[in-house]
Amino acid sequence: MKIRHLHHSQINPSEWDRSILNSRVPLVYGLYDYLDALCNKNWSALVFGEYEAVFPLPHKTKLGITYIVQPVFCQQLGAFGSNRRITSLDFLRAIPKKFIRVRLQLNPYFDNQQNASLTTKTNFLLPLSEPPTYNKDCRKNLATLSKLPIEYHRNAITFKEVIEVYREAWGETNPNIGDSAYENFEDACKRVQSKHQCAFTLAATNTETSSLLGVSILLGFPSLANDQEKHLHYVCAGPTIAGKPLGIMHGIIDAAIQGHLGATAYFDFEGSSIPSVATFYQKFGPKNTPYYLFQRGI
Repeated sequence: MKIRHLHHSQINPSEWDRSILNSRVPLVYGLYDYLDALCNKNWSALVFGEYEAVFPLPHKTKLGITYIVQPVFCQQLGAFGSNRRITSLDFLRAIPKKFIRVRLQLNPYFDNQQNASLTTKTNFLLPLSEPPTYNKDCRKNLATLSKLPIEYHRNAITFKEVIEVYREAWGETNPNIGDSAYENFEDACKRVQSKHQCAFTLAATNTETSSLLGVSILLGFPSLANDQEKHLHYVCAGPTIAGKPLGIMHGIIDAAIQGHLGATAYFDFEGSSIPSVATFYQKFGPKNTPYYLFQRGI
């Protein structure tokens, strides 16, 4: 068997998802509908055998040059599947030369990728199988929030409403994310929620004023085989003007963790390489589980 390069129209969606779901760590990022929406169908793939292992290639074209680039709101891609006769390095070598520039972030779960020329990037994971150990500052903030009239609700608001709050809170710090990227992300969440029930919103509100304080979109699989590693991704979140002074994101993250405590899974903070964000995430006691960045022609 060999690696085939399949164009978008040649990819079998059901076989693709079967490969993703049979992975040891089946990340939502790799699902056909999530990728298809984020990339607006602008992706192809490397496929080994009969979808025993797959490797997505999201791409864009600018000034006549087609290049591979990591989609927004998709932290890790790389190799997925159950066949270990193929390696991530094999897939990287098989990326067609027509893609002059390649910038891909690879998950670390398929195989040992130390033989490739890769850059390590930070990602924090917190096991949900046991009670977390928050630091003193985090516990203090949560204690303050617990005295306020705040409630947390799942799916009380739409994906679009979360994205609007995110843009209001962090849009200026992410000028590279355009309207189409946000629209694609909303569509991606809707599609995987409809098909796989693995996307939901979480909102914090003041029960006395009914004002919205903070929001989040989380991605994660509701049920998989017991020997598979499950991740709950903290993929998009932000405070409102009313919630920011309260440190409401401490409460949002804690509510998500407490709501899934005891599960054989990890709360996935998705980074971060930004020092202030990394410091905030470390308050919750996660461990750094790095992923990789592969670049060619850049």
